[in-house]
Amino acid sequence: MKYKVLQIQLTDAEVDMVNEGVQVRKHVLKTHMFGKKVVPNASKALELGYYDHVMTVDANRLEDVYAIGNFMHERDLDKVQVHGTFSSVSVGDVVVDENGWGFVVDMFGYEMLPEKIEKGV
Repeated sequence: MKYKVLQIQLTDAEVDMVNEGVQVRKHVLKTHMFGKKVVPNASKALELGYYDHVMTVDANRLEDVYAIGNFMHERDLDKVQVHGTFSSVSVGDVVVDENGWGFVVDMFGYEMLPEKIEKGV
């Protein structure tokens, strides 16, 4: 199964603003994705268009997406298509299955999002 990996990426200008102490909403949502806040914050960030489709991973299950997206062993490189700048798969990232269901990475495992993800992401 092919899974889309969506991540919130800050632009250089947004990073500069954060470093200057400016509260950038995208950054605030990204840094508050854990526990009870993970699903509502991920849903809000999706609604606001903050996520980018950064890679597609060919894997058997969600846990494999996490492992491949973190360790990038040479044996797994043929399972990954990179679509933009990305970081390792981590808390707050959204993984979308072929049926359009989204799962946000939480501190322990995944939480399913309540609605399907639009195909345009």
